[in-house]
Amino acid sequence: MKFVIAGAGAVGYDIARHLVKEGKDVVVIERDPIRAKFLESNLDCLVLNKEINRSQTMQELDLSDGDYFIAATNKDETNLIACSIAASSSSDGSMLKLKKIARVSNLDYSHAEFQGNPFLGADYIISPEMAAASHIAEVVKQGALSDVLAFEGSNITVRNEIVDRNSAFRNKNLIRIRKEINKQFIIALIKRGESVLIPSGNTVVREGDEVYIVADEKAMDYIFAKTGKKIKKIETALIVGTTKIARNLLRTLSMMQINIKLLSEDYEEAKEISRRYPNVLVINGDVRNESIFEEERLNEVDLIITVTENQELNVLSALYAKSIGVERAVASVSKESYISIAQKLGVDATVSPKRSTVDAILKYIRRGKIITLHTLFDGEAEAVEILVSGECNACGKQIKELNMPENSIIAAVTRNKEISIPNGNFEIKSGDSVIIIMKKQNVPKVEMIFSDL
Repeated sequence: MKFVIAGAGAVGYDIARHLVKEGKDVVVIERDPIRAKFLESNLDCLVLNKEINRSQTMQELDLSDGDYFIAATNKDETNLIACSIAASSSSDGSMLKLKKIARVSNLDYSHAEFQGNPFLGADYIISPEMAAASHIAEVVKQGALSDVLAFEGSNITVRNEIVDRNSAFRNKNLIRIRKEINKQFIIALIKRGESVLIPSGNTVVREGDEVYIVADEKAMDYIFAKTGKKIKKIETALIVGTTKIARNLLRTLSMMQINIKLLSEDYEEAKEISRRYPNVLVINGDVRNESIFEEERLNEVDLIITVTENQELNVLSALYAKSIGVERAVASVSKESYISIAQKLGVDATVSPKRSTVDAILKYIRRGKIITLHTLFDGEAEAVEILVSGECNACGKQIKELNMPENSIIAAVTRNKEISIPNGNFEIKSGDSVIIIMKKQNVPKVEMIFSDL
């Protein structure tokens, strides 16, 4: 498959890196010569230092043999125009198979995604801010105890937990942990230092490990209670910032019967949001001013969500709020290295707009019946949900017959709303929702196992 990526900032670069790792044929167009040289040194693919919105560039590329065109610059209009040029660069019909994807931030543009129709030449539109807000909303629904990976076709979630000296998991192997918990769950992934492990029953969990737990909601609540985290429904929340993520979040949380406060440093933006959302208490002030927490009693909220443009400020504000009594904290963070650090310092969940965007695009372009996809640890691992059809290679086979690659695991199967943590004798059937966790290098083989005949 051939992929053309226009614009190689943080999002475009990450998409290209993922696809190159999978052995795909990738071409990157980048107008900045310095950035283009960086890409040539760090990506094993063709890099073209050219203007994106020129029909001559598209003609030189010969997009007739392309499968996907991904416009990922940080300008909405540039991305939509690039998709339009790509859509019209051939007059003989040879472009019909080319799928065009545009990254946009404008809420009016991104609404087109939900109509399910092509828009200004783009077949699929993804908004980083909307994707991040949806992720935060899911975390809030689950009590903001940890990061949450949710799946469309199942009540199963994957949540992470940092193992500290008081953890019920510390210095125990997985067989013993499952016996003591006595619920349907599995620890499917462990991040230990710089290593990512798909554990076996004999793997011992150590202090400092970041474990990823797969279970349904009831079992998950029980497990977190055993690890010392109190289960509490979020009733009051403070949003810090007036970014597009914050505005998307206001829409979503307003429908969840949560009492919302919003802190804005900009007076005009505070007035505008107050007019638009009369049920939200909007406070004009600087989160860096410690006294504002006491004056406005902000330390009494159940949850703080920091979504300013400054990721360092997001982390520090979340940690400060927790230190003065706020029980839960969620922060928007872009740098992958910050995500792990923030959680180890005490931020309950981090959300990355870049990661949410990459996940949505990879889900769209993947073969097979993938209905949910989450990347983990800067793309080192993935958690995917596949809907099995009657034509699927895996249908009618026991798991032990699938020849799943090493460092991959079928973590859960949902069938007729019943959830199973399967063993090797479990038979995959049509209609099953299968959750697979694997290292990145195993993606092509797993795709083949679950592709249609």
